[in-house]
Amino acid sequence: MGQNDSAKVSVAVVTKGRDLEKVSSENAGRTKAVIQAVKGLNIKDLKLKTSNYRVTPQKDYKARPPKIKGYEVHNVIEITMEGFEPEPLSKNVSMIIGKALESGSNNISHIQFYIKNKAALEKEALKRSTREAMDRARTLAEAAGVKLKRIVSLSTQPIHIPTRAHMFRAAEMKAEAPGAPPIEIGESQIRVQVNIAYEIE
Repeated sequence: MGQNDSAKVSVAVVTKGRDLEKVSSENAGRTKAVIQAVKGLNIKDLKLKTSNYRVTPQKDYKARPPKIKGYEVHNVIEITMEGFEPEPLSKNVSMIIGKALESGSNNISHIQFYIKNKAALEKEALKRSTREAMDRARTLAEAAGVKLKRIVSLSTQPIHIPTRAHMFRAAEMKAEAPGAPPIEIGESQIRVQVNIAYEIE
């Protein structure tokens, strides 16, 4: 287990309407306002990028043939911050969400917390797993009445643990916690698998 020190927050601006040009223009204006507002928080080393932009025709399926009755424009901005202590990270994520909603975002796509540099934790996990595998091998050999001669094979592989993305919608968040919502960053698990094969006698 390790304390998360980084986060990715995806905020979206979703606009709908009959006229594509107007809907796109409205979306662009609101997205620009969100970006400027988040940058205005002056959070150290904050990174922003567009991670998804799509235009979806809204069809009237009652008509024959179906006709386009309008459009939905969906613009997602991914905000990344890395290498923070728990309290500042939690505070910054909370401020970003609050500011994004306040300035024009109407959907928080997801929040992902993670550890920026997992190498040290993975190394420690490998050491522990190897010691445990060797202890188990000695126990098995003793129970079977054989002796371990030498290691003939040693391998490892990481175990993928899916990251839980916290899903929120702006309307729900505003109803439950206006402004900047409280955020718990939690911990991430590092797991590895070690395989050892011994020659026995």
